[in-house]
Formats: sequence, structure tokens, C-alpha cells
Amino acid sequence: MSRAVAFFAASAAVTYGERLARLRWRRAAGAETAYDWRPGEPAAPRLADAEEWVVVADLAAVPVGRVPPAPAGDVLRCRPGSLPPVHTLRELEASPIHAFDGAPAAVAFLAADAAPHARGTAAELYAALAARGRSADGFVSVAVPDASDAPRPEIARRVPDSAVRILDVGCGSAGALTGLSRRKERQLTGIEREPRLVAAARRRCDRVLDADLWDALPRLAADGERFDAVVLADVLEHLESPVEALAAARRVAAPGAVLVVSVPNAGHLSLARDLLLGRFDPAPSGLADAGHLRWFSRDFLEEAIVEAGWSAPRIERERGAPAPDPSAFLALAAGSPDADRDSLETYQWIATAVHA
Repeated sequence: MSRAVAFFAASAAVTYGERLARLRWRRAAGAETAYDWRPGEPAAPRLADAEEWVVVADLAAVPVGRVPPAPAGDVLRCRPGSLPPVHTLRELEASPIHAFDGAPAAVAFLAADAAPHARGTAAELYAALAARGRSADGFVSVAVPDASDAPRPEIARRVPDSAVRILDVGCGSAGALTGLSRRKERQLTGIEREPRLVAAARRRCDRVLDADLWDALPRLAADGERFDAVVLADVLEHLESPVEALAAARRVAAPGAVLVVSVPNAGHLSLARDLLLGRFDPAPSGLADAGHLRWFSRDFLEEAIVEAGWSAPRIERERGAPAPDPSAFLALAAGSPDADRDSLETYQWIATAVHA
């Protein structure tokens, strides 16, 4: 029986992360072919392309395990699962997932069983099938939340109380600095290019520039704007030229301004262990985020900041959640006299520097 997977096509261009999600769904489904469905198109003609379907409505959800075959006369719902404390896709695959009832990220069904519900649009077909479907053991997905929506006290506390004008570069939903004391005179400006995140950022910032940092920073510099603190929290690893970004940030920094930077640690135990096991899988978020273009050790972060013209930084470690089952790997690392255990147990490096 031919099996196909379908994705509800977004109006915008498909990102690299979404392409990886499509690949994982296709592998989990064991699908021979993949299609894009548009929510408003007629459903009936699409069903003729395959005998069995897995239709994915949420590419932010990662499938866990294999998609079971759809039994005749039934629809299978992919139950959402809670994300366990893991850092890589391999660790996720090896972890028990607690599933709960909720909106399914995908459904699996036979075309013949869906035909009576296919009189309307593709979106209406999906809704009808999701409503009548049942859960199946092992048909689970986990969604990664927007990390930029969460407070980052480890970032906020490094912004000096004396800073009045603060610039959060690549702020996302601008959750990181919600712990700042909001004195009356304090002004928080964010830079964010993702339209879906800008609206959330505007609820938290005094001003949000809806632009790429490569456009926004030169414009601010040309307008003579200067800031007492500049924050780049989990931004540099997404850029082709981190040093150029740090230099551009320095040009909008007032004399004595403080730079606060955080980056994921490329030497974390979870990444090192996966590489030893022959794995390196881009993920929707975290240490192996699919959007990472550059990888930072402590030394490389220091070099990049100094090269961009800032003072020699103070770099501190943030442990984050520990890797699952670390003991065996740490014991293996202990056999090497040059192994850096501190790095293995560091999730992020956080640097502060000054514009002298």
C-alpha cells in the first residue's frame, strides 16, 4: 500500500529548520512521497495521490519514533508529548515521553476512510479527521517552545542598574530581559526580524525595530543613537560574521557601555557524546539548533569580542540542565588528562565586556 506524507504549506518560504522537520516526518512515516497541501484547496483531489496518508499540520513538532500504520476504518492522532530535559535529538529518541491529550500535530488515515469527509477544503478535512481520531501507542510528537519568550535572569542581572538606554539585538519575543528593573527613565529597544516574534516583543519593549540587525545597527549608528548596554543573547551563533556583528554593536555603544553576550557551548557533554557515537543531528532549538552557523568555545568567544574592539571580556559559565546519564561519559573523559570537565558541564558561555 502506498503511503505519502503531506504538509500544510506555509505562505512564506520554507526555512532550513522546517525542511529538516519535513525530512524527519517523512522518515518517521516511512513515506514514499511527500506533498504540500494548502489549507484552502479542495481536499478530495489530493486524496487520490496515495492510499494511506500522514498529514502534518505543525512543523514545530518533532516526531518521536515511527508512525504506525493506520487501521482500516480508523484515524490515528499524534498525541503531543512533554519535552524531557534533553539537549540533542539522539537524547530525545532515547528518553521516555509523557504524552497527553491535546491538539494533534499530525493524523494518519487511509484515503478510503477519509473520502466521506473530503467534501470541503484540506483544512476542513484535517479538522474532521483530527476530531474523530484516536490515540495510538508510540504516535507522539514534542513541540519546542519559543526560547526567547522565557525570562533569562542570568542575562538580565548582568545589565548594570545604571544603564538607561538598553539595546536587545535579536530579541525574539523579548522575554530575556523581563527581569530588568523598569525604572521610569529606562528605555528598552529591541531589534527583531521575524514577524511572528515582533508583536510579542512590542508588548515588552519601549520600541522594536522590525529589521535585520545588519540594517538596524548601521541605521542607529548613522542617527547618532547610543546605548548604555547592548545585549546579544543567543544571537552570534546564527550569524555568518559574529565579529562584524559585535563591531556594529560597538558603534552604537556609548563610552563605558556594557556588552552582554551569551552563546551555546560547542564543548558540552551532549554534543561531544553524540559525536563520539557518530551522531550530529540539527534540532529545532538548543545546542544543535538548525539555525546555528557558528560554534563557540570559551576561547573563540573571547577572541571574537576582543577582535571587534571591546575590552577583554569576563566570561562565565552557565551550567543549564545536565545531560541525561552523564556518568559513563564523564568517567571516559576522566581517562584523558587534558579533558576539560568544566566545558563538558557548561551549557552556555556568558560574556560581559566594556566599550572603553
